[in-house]
Amino acid sequence: MRDRGATLALVLGSLSLPFGLLAPFAIWSGSRSLRRIRSSGGQVTGTWSAALGVAAGIVGGAFGLGGVVFWLFLS
Repeated sequence: MRDRGATLALVLGSLSLPFGLLAPFAIWSGSRSLRRIRSSGGQVTGTWSAALGVAAGIVGGAFGLGGVVFWLFLS
């Protein structure tokens, strides 16, 4: 059985790359999903999707934050 939160984290992480506001939700969803997967004892899958969602969320958040800082310095 695949964890639905892992897929959600991957989608949110992908969307956080152009839209940095979704990054915290991707990180949160991916972290919760990874905890559920690890505690299931191999019954639930989706580790890679959850991990990629968290990673994309971190990258999207960093780019979003960097864009805001850059915008503030240009103003």
